[in-house]
Amino acid sequence: MDPIIRHLDDVDWAGWPADEVAQRGAVTWKALQGANNDHGTHLTLGVARVLKGQSLEAHRHVQPETYYVLSGHGVVTIENVEHEVVQDHMVFIPGDALHRIDNHSDEELRILYLFDEPDFSKVIYRF
Repeated sequence: MDPIIRHLDDVDWAGWPADEVAQRGAVTWKALQGANNDHGTHLTLGVARVLKGQSLEAHRHVQPETYYVLSGHGVVTIENVEHEVVQDHMVFIPGDALHRIDNHSDEELRILYLFDEPDFSKVIYRF
C-alpha cells in the first residue's frame, strides 16, 4: 500500500442534503481518509465544522467514534450527559451511544473525527 497525503484544502466540504438539515443539523465535514478510494487503510478520518449556532443533531451509529477538538469550543452530549469541550479535548463515543454536537460560541468549532471503519459510507447515521 502506498502512503496517502492530503491537505484539508484538497477536499471539498460536504453536508447533508438541504431537505435533511433540519433533522440532522447544519454540520459540514471533509473526509480525509476512508471516503476517497483509500483501500486498505482500515480507518476513516476527517474534520467536522460546526459554525456558530449550528449543530450535529442527536444520532447513533454502530461504530465507536473518537473526536479531537482542533479549535473552538462547544458541547458534546453523549447519552444525555453534556460535556463542555475546547481545543485539545479528546472525546471517545462508544458504539451505538446517542450523541450530538452544539456550538453556542461565536467561533467556529472544528473537530477531527475517527472511526475504526475503512469505508465512511458504511457508517450509517440513525437520527
